[in-house]
Amino acid sequence: MSNRLSVIAVTAVLLFGAAACGSDEPSTSIEPPASPTATATQDATDESVDLVGTWRNDEADWTLHLSEDGTFTEEFEGNVDFRRGSYRVEDDTVYLEADSGETNEGTVVGDTLEFRLATLTRR
Repeated sequence: MSNRLSVIAVTAVLLFGAAACGSDEPSTSIEPPASPTATATQDATDESVDLVGTWRNDEADWTLHLSEDGTFTEEFEGNVDFRRGSYRVEDDTVYLEADSGETNEGTVVGDTLEFRLATLTRR
């Protein structure tokens, strides 16, 4: 009888110990994967640097200057500083956010920037 009682006691201790080790709480030592937004932001920063410079379309008489600090100025039909603002790049889309509140979207296609008004090439 005492052997049987010992086996039951040992089994109970083992089961209790195993239950105490388990938890419904997630482990804090596991790092979550990097968010896609963080990667997109990094990519956008890299692409923004690549787009810095002067872009032009002679037919539309439109010049776009993209600065390293994320700002832009435009010359349009002879009007210098026609529009100013900031720009950002997400994937292959360039967003020109003017100080006036207007936003225009263009697409990076190879060595060009394609907007609804015209396609710009680097100068």
